[in-house]
Amino acid sequence: MELNYRNFFGDLHNHNQVGYALGSLDRSFEIARNHLDFYAFTPHSYWPDVEEYDGKITHKWRNGFHIARSRWPEVVELAKQFDRPGEFVTILGYERHGTEEGDYHILYPDMDGDYELIEDLVELQAFARQRGCLLIPHHPANRLGHRGFDARKLAPDVSPVLEIHSEWGCAEHDRAPFPYKRHTEGGRWTKHTLQYYLNQGYRLGVIASTDDHLGHPGGYREGLAAVKATELTRPAIFDAIRNRRTYAVSGDRIELDFFLNDQIMGQELPFTDQRQLKVHVRGWDVIDRVEVLKNGRVIHRNFPVDNEPDNHSWEKPVVLRFEYGWGPWPALGWGGTADWNFTVNVDGGSIEQIQPCFTTGPLDEFRRDQILEQSAHKLKIQSFTALKQQVDDWSQKAVVMRIKGDASTKVSISCIEPGECQLSQTFADLAVSNEMLFTRPFPWESAMLHRIVFHDQWETEFELEDTGEGKQDDWYYVRVIQSNGEMAWSSPIWVNKK
Repeated sequence: MELNYRNFFGDLHNHNQVGYALGSLDRSFEIARNHLDFYAFTPHSYWPDVEEYDGKITHKWRNGFHIARSRWPEVVELAKQFDRPGEFVTILGYERHGTEEGDYHILYPDMDGDYELIEDLVELQAFARQRGCLLIPHHPANRLGHRGFDARKLAPDVSPVLEIHSEWGCAEHDRAPFPYKRHTEGGRWTKHTLQYYLNQGYRLGVIASTDDHLGHPGGYREGLAAVKATELTRPAIFDAIRNRRTYAVSGDRIELDFFLNDQIMGQELPFTDQRQLKVHVRGWDVIDRVEVLKNGRVIHRNFPVDNEPDNHSWEKPVVLRFEYGWGPWPALGWGGTADWNFTVNVDGGSIEQIQPCFTTGPLDEFRRDQILEQSAHKLKIQSFTALKQQVDDWSQKAVVMRIKGDASTKVSISCIEPGECQLSQTFADLAVSNEMLFTRPFPWESAMLHRIVFHDQWETEFELEDTGEGKQDDWYYVRVIQSNGEMAWSSPIWVNKK
């Protein structure tokens, strides 16, 4: 079993005003560096079979393509400036629309700055092969002929993974959570979903990325790509993607390991009738269940949510989420953007790890969500919220912590903006109930310290055995569902038939 891989999280598909989306180029790179491990800005660049549509929308797209071409040298220069291997990795890329063949984003293995807008897909695949590029199909579940991914034209050597989750929704199968509902191509077509492709014999790993159009890489709940790499460098990230050592998360940065006969996710095994599967999951909320699927059917379910705390529960870290951003409802004529400036102090315990949950909206060129200070006992956060330009009208943002402590550990929130206020709770309190923080009287902004999540509910590890007769190729993958609705999907492992 290979254990020297680390999990890195990034966004490989994101847009801003360099193209036909919103938000400045500089802002996108700054946001990505603040909370991601790697980032590819992929401007809308061309559409070989675009038609003339109503409302002059085609002009908007073509003008966006012109902007992307004219500002490409600026994109290359910024990517070079922000690239810091080992800390933060930038990747050059751009997007190709396709009415008949589906949309792809092209990712480059270096900073040479090619901008080859090759219209024919076969020629583009040959170019990618020669240059070492990756072509990632995205929002695949649109119908064929309506920008859905045509797997018949797949070149697996340059397209080893499929983007199954983004702000469009989830393409695992046609009844999966996160339906396609924000765009005009109808819902999810059964024949263009991950499970259907796998049943047809296609061997695709999975990733997620936001496809955000407000210039906010890594927007919470819009999807992130997780890669298992030996180090945080561009070659290591590309090696992980080429070998399908990847998985997809919807929002929370769930850590997921999946092995079959000691082979990691994404691998193909020769036939064996005896199969030992190992799964390890570390979540950021209560894990409702972990499911192991074989050929599209669940063969095992694990339920960490059912684990009750006991006298030993304080011996390991707990998960605590501070969520903020409830506020005035714009539909009633109230609202606006609220600035948040607060400190989290932990007395009698230590913060071991944190996860920021910064959503895309509202678009603001001057405000930033930032962790200004971080230590074992203190976090200082600067942020802003508003119920506008949000995915699914969800205005709240959050910071989630893994904290080592005991029943007497005290967590204190000291808020300066949007109003001066404080909240203190012990772990003993938070084991029983969450608690609210009201910054000002109704209807103004509020926040919440969630109930703590004990270790046996946010981390699970198990093994199971399965057998196969060898009459067909078998494929397995793992699906994780947290109680807050956030999910993760592993790349499959295949066992070949006899």
